Amino acid sequence: MILLNINLRGVHTKMKSKTAIYETDVQPDFALRTGALFVHANKPWTSKAYGAEEMLPNIFAIHNYALKNNLRILGSVDRHFYEDAELIRNKGGVFEDHCMNGTFGQLRLPELEPQRDVYIRSKDGPMLGIRVYTQEELKRYVESDAQIIFEKQSYDVNTNPNFKQALKLLLEDGVENILFDGFATDYCDKAAVLSTAKYRDEWSAKLGIYVVTDAIEEVDIDFTGKIDPLFGKKALDEMVAAGAKLITTKDVLEGKLQ
Repeated sequence: MILLNINLRGVHTKMKSKTAIYETDVQPDFALRTGALFVHANKPWTSKAYGAEEMLPNIFAIHNYALKNNLRILGSVDRHFYEDAELIRNKGGVFEDHCMNGTFGQLRLPELEPQRDVYIRSKDGPMLGIRVYTQEELKRYVESDAQIIFEKQSYDVNTNPNFKQALKLLLEDGVENILFDGFATDYCDKAAVLSTAKYRDEWSAKLGIYVVTDAIEEVDIDFTGKIDPLFGKKALDEMVAAGAKLITTKDVLEGKLQ
């Protein structure tokens, strides 16, 4: 029997790490070739793991390392409803239906132990308004041992109105480093990293921001639908310009942060 040590009463059962892992949208629709928006940087099909699939062993290794060493685990998931503006089905949208509410493609992969997840919603359901949590609610989650996952209806996690306040509470609770992995480099990863860097600078906070380069994958298609083989590299350059440091899975597993 597996006993999960998830404490939502704010009582710390063990020393909490100053480092957090942020798992960006590791969902079947992005991570698997059968997914609606499989992320593979336009690499040719092969029977072997490629694209996002090839990065999954590193993501899982980092996740397991985080659990073993009591690192905090954060992350995000797309949770889409038919009315969401970024979907092609709606005027002005640019993405095909993906991570639709209630579908298999919207789930976190089982290797990330989603039974430990606590979801911070952006809205409660289709045709419903924005969901704003109280300071007390967010603090309760931040002080728990749960995996804190931000839901979003856009590729940008900062569209979740609770992201900024939860991040502030995490910093106040001792987080000094956040390591980003997951999908996709040039969309969801970049948005999460740049928003985190923006708030770090706004608060003049001590926060190291890291991107694990062999645990991410880019789309390499721009917002107009044009293939751009440098789109992912440009995104990484933007993240570095904002103060992010590039590391590898090996660095993480060996505890080597710059």
